[in-house]
Amino acid sequence: MRLCFTSLAYPELGLAEVLERAVTMGFDGVELRVADDGVHLKPVSPIPRQQLELLKSYNLPVPVLSSYLRLSEIHSGEKSPVFSLGNNLVKLAAEIGASGLRVYGGEFPKSPEAVVNGYKLLARMAGDYGVKILIETHDHLADTSNIAELLRLSDEPLFLYDPANIIFAGGSHGEAFKLLAGRICHVHLKDFVVREGRRVFTPPGEGVVPLGEIVSDLKRSGYTGYISVEWERFWHRDLPSGDYILPLYRDHLRRLL
Repeated sequence: MRLCFTSLAYPELGLAEVLERAVTMGFDGVELRVADDGVHLKPVSPIPRQQLELLKSYNLPVPVLSSYLRLSEIHSGEKSPVFSLGNNLVKLAAEIGASGLRVYGGEFPKSPEAVVNGYKLLARMAGDYGVKILIETHDHLADTSNIAELLRLSDEPLFLYDPANIIFAGGSHGEAFKLLAGRICHVHLKDFVVREGRRVFTPPGEGVVPLGEIVSDLKRSGYTGYISVEWERFWHRDLPSGDYILPLYRDHLRRLL
């Protein structure tokens, strides 16, 4: 297994500075957030030449692009604006050598068939570019009963596994891993405690996420992909800097590995 981090840790930095930190800290790659705000990447293909040359100059793998596309919003097939967005994102992922594109399920309990159909449509197109569509265990699909229902409806989905989201939703790593083992193509790890109903992120080993058990289960299952430290400073600006926290997670996870 290899280690990377998501660019969520650095809302104040541009792409070059994020890449520089990944190299300086000795990570094996970097997971890039791609959004309309363009803080790190915009969902536009072809990628601007300057950014492509920058990525090539660092020669640093980008295993996954993390997008905010919701599968349940692909309502009208290939004519849907969301499908057009997905098309751009897949092409962008292929251009920079990312093997996976992170998406969200969206309104799964309300329209499970839309999520399944959206996944199949996008995955079929992405397959032509050698890119995998990865549903994050997030929002409704952090609930293990919804994950089980999704897999009952289709055996196709692949996942970006975020056990912290599962635990915060009231589930456990153990029950989720039984459902997802063999379907996990990328992993987000972070630790947290709950205070006054809020999730408060912590240094590794100081929260409720069983990081050792998760890493052990991944190893036993034969997982060989990336573990990505997801420090959500983009959404929680009061969190300590990535410069402080990422080396702590790097060292802790390497010990576990």
